[in-house]
Amino acid sequence: MKFNFEIEQNTDEWVAIKVGKFSASSAADLLMDKKTAGYTKLIDKIVEERITGQPTESKTFLGNSFTERGHEYEPVAREDYEFRSFNNVVQVGVVELDDWCLCSPDGLINENGLIQIKCPIFNTQKEYLKTRKVPTPYYKQMQFELFVTEREYNVFYSYHPNLPPVEIIVYRDEVMIAEIKTRLNEAKNEVMAEIEFLNNLK
Repeated sequence: MKFNFEIEQNTDEWVAIKVGKFSASSAADLLMDKKTAGYTKLIDKIVEERITGQPTESKTFLGNSFTERGHEYEPVAREDYEFRSFNNVVQVGVVELDDWCLCSPDGLINENGLIQIKCPIFNTQKEYLKTRKVPTPYYKQMQFELFVTEREYNVFYSYHPNLPPVEIIVYRDEVMIAEIKTRLNEAKNEVMAEIEFLNNLK
């Protein structure tokens, strides 16, 4: 496992290091039924990137108002969490498990924690305040991050400047982490088989 503190998230270097690797942001797709479009598109993406060495995401997704909002408010949300919790958050660009797998947590808390920062619109934050539940895709993403980093807990911290913050501590779900390990191995085998097939056509 390697912690890359010198890499800044959302830079060209950060995009490049993610090429051809399974990441926490795609955890929900990885854990889907293998017949679903989400899973098959993930496999196709990894195959393409490992063959071409180029990121496919940059060709199809250049950000939107929601991602721009997140980039704008994330530093404020991080400071807000530090102020309220008295915990120090250390930023890290990428945590690499191996040549196939990595994650980009929004911060490291002390020796055993992570933080996942969200900066949603008003109505979404209002819903989080009512339910006090981590949405399933984010829960899977957070478990993937715990798997890669081998840490014990991940704080879901949702921030909106006009509403109270939502803080939910998510601990390791060993059942889901075991499933992530199994599905990763299966997915890697699928990717390698498809690459071998394509290489044999040359």
